[in-house]
Amino acid sequence: MIDAPKPDNQENSPQSGETGTTFHQAELPLEGSDQRFAALIESEAPAQELARALETSDPADAADMLERLETASSVSVIHEMDDEAAAEALAHMELPLAATVLPDLEPTEAGRLLGHMDPDDAVDLIQTLPRDKVDQILRSMPRKRAAVLGKLALYDPETAGGLMTTDFLKFRSSSTASDAMQYLRARRGFLEDSDIYSIYCLDDDGRLEGVLDLRRLLVADPPTPIADLMDRDVELLRPGLDREEVARAFDRYDFFALPVVDEDRRVLGVVTIDDVIDIIREENTEDALKQVGANPEERVYTTLGDKLRGRLPWLVINLGTASLAAAVVLFFSDIVQEFKFLAVLMPVIANQAGNAGNQSLAVTLRGLVLGQVRTDHIWPLLGRETLFGLLTGIITGALLGLITVAVGAAGFGNADWRIGLIAAIAMSGALSAGCFMGAAIPILMQRLKFDPATASTIFLLMLTDMFAFAAFLGLSFLLRSWLLAP
Repeated sequence: MIDAPKPDNQENSPQSGETGTTFHQAELPLEGSDQRFAALIESEAPAQELARALETSDPADAADMLERLETASSVSVIHEMDDEAAAEALAHMELPLAATVLPDLEPTEAGRLLGHMDPDDAVDLIQTLPRDKVDQILRSMPRKRAAVLGKLALYDPETAGGLMTTDFLKFRSSSTASDAMQYLRARRGFLEDSDIYSIYCLDDDGRLEGVLDLRRLLVADPPTPIADLMDRDVELLRPGLDREEVARAFDRYDFFALPVVDEDRRVLGVVTIDDVIDIIREENTEDALKQVGANPEERVYTTLGDKLRGRLPWLVINLGTASLAAAVVLFFSDIVQEFKFLAVLMPVIANQAGNAGNQSLAVTLRGLVLGQVRTDHIWPLLGRETLFGLLTGIITGALLGLITVAVGAAGFGNADWRIGLIAAIAMSGALSAGCFMGAAIPILMQRLKFDPATASTIFLLMLTDMFAFAAFLGLSFLLRSWLLAP
């Protein structure tokens, strides 16, 4: 069951007409192919001329260029574009930006553009709009198309059902190759505009029996039964399957498309590789943002209010966790006042422990996402990370000790070889603990049914700072009399 991607060479003819709209470019970096479009903006070219430039561009490039315009300007340009070209560009835009453009279009125009999109792309946009706007747009569309989109919109966008498209090829397995070729000729328009190269073969009750590669069909003798040509070994997706699991299935088996079926094996839709690429990109972005306590939905163009709502709570939590680490320093304030050079070394040890912990955190998170962390190998994983932390702690601790001795010999502060030795020992322990906690935190959060990426960096830095300060200052306090010895 292979659906190979096909390059999109489609071009659209420009429309006539002009508007007097002046366009303003948002602050985004320009690349080579965009310079012509930027020049048109700078010259305050009319919407019709900008539309013509976008219609002759690749949809992805057209989307990038539209994203550089203010919303009102984008709406004016899209209004002048050919419907099919405008729909392709909207489908390739970043979803939050496309969602700001669609509501400003008339419902009938928005409905036409959604009608030209693949159903899964159209539904992604619909699910970002207010309910009243969705109702207006769906009422303006043909009833059959509106029903399809309305049904798809009921699926959770984080599941296979929310990712699938209902545009796919299906045929009775009881037919012949000649019948299938006739069916394909009748669907010529769909084939020209799609990236699907397989037919899903159904029995007489509409249940999925197999999949037929179109290339195999092309070389088959016309009287050959479809049942003799199709592949009966078909991997299936359920509509409620989480999108991360969908991406993992594609990655594991190198699929280009997978059918989504109900409990009776009736095909509801198809998830294609382009959707999976989007999943991987979005999941990586979300995990990176969650690690530092930012809203996973935030983007560079998110409004100030949404940024505050997404980040501020975690900054408040971070203030609390940082205060805990500071409390450790306060507890040992006397020893710090007595040996002021300790204040110089404390942040160095804490920083090293935090960095080492973040390395382990990143590796472990990646393993969890890819399903590489097995439950029967958790303790060996933690042991290996801890040992790595110990070895790197010994090496970097020795270097820190030598630097401390050199600084003391140069006459700076009250540093000497004894403080350097304590710093080296504390560094070894802090990095061991940092690597252990970096691996353990995401595993523990997953066991507790939380997203392992959520604010993991915040909690990790709190723990590594506390342990680093406690280890270094605690050792210095316990060995105070030794430090004071002549």
